[in-house]
Amino acid sequence: MLSSSFPPPPDVDLAAYAQLRALILEAGGIDLELYKGRCLLRRIAARQRATGSGGLRDYLVLVRRDPIERGRLVKLLTIHVSQFFRNPSTFHAIQAQVLPALLAAKRHQGGRALRLWSVGCACGEEAYSLALLLLESAPEALREFSCAIYGTDIEPDCLRLARQACYPAASLAHLPPAWRQRYFAPIGQRYQLQSAVRALVTFRQHNILDPFPFRRVDLVVFRNVLIYMTEALQERLLLALHEALGRPGFLVLGKVEGLAGTAQQRFVSLDAAERIYQKAE
Repeated sequence: MLSSSFPPPPDVDLAAYAQLRALILEAGGIDLELYKGRCLLRRIAARQRATGSGGLRDYLVLVRRDPIERGRLVKLLTIHVSQFFRNPSTFHAIQAQVLPALLAAKRHQGGRALRLWSVGCACGEEAYSLALLLLESAPEALREFSCAIYGTDIEPDCLRLARQACYPAASLAHLPPAWRQRYFAPIGQRYQLQSAVRALVTFRQHNILDPFPFRRVDLVVFRNVLIYMTEALQERLLLALHEALGRPGFLVLGKVEGLAGTAQQRFVSLDAAERIYQKAE
């Protein structure tokens, strides 16, 4: 049923909405109850109009039988918004706390590889931000270790833009001016990221509900994805990420996210304010 905080318009078919919610939860792991009701209905109505569906029940029939339309709806409900160094304090914490700890452990253990993973990377800004952090804060790591930065997302159009790495000025709002000058070239109203930075990042299409493509990852940045999921699914994914992390492994969540269920025993908090956790021994 709809959230009690959302007074539905009188013409909303609640039974059809409930079935649509269950369908989207199964298809994409997205719990529609976590969206603001009127915003959600506007998005669904946009797809209804685009498909010529007469009403919510007609649209439900279409979504149920047509996997392409189901994918389009999931895409519309998943907001691919990002910036370079979005939430700058989080990246400051990664720079000051996580990278030094990782590199010290690698040197102590004789590790040869450094793997960083941006999950739900949208158009690549977050993954490239990790690359810029390495270049500016630990350039020696690029010489000492085999460094791999991965960016994964379910949406192929976002990944295409990520590989192009040409961004509007708004995406660079949190970038230090010196870094923008050093690593970007203006092209009209947009900014092209240097090929040397782009070469540090590998992008790959991946649904977070599918088996993970990487193991022994040192740092996973997984922000603003869990908020759309049920607690049971959050717990499942956090436990899977725990298994994908090496030792020491670090996990960064979004500012309004946290550990769910038994995952709370698998991680220790490194920075509570920035939602940075370390894999428990």
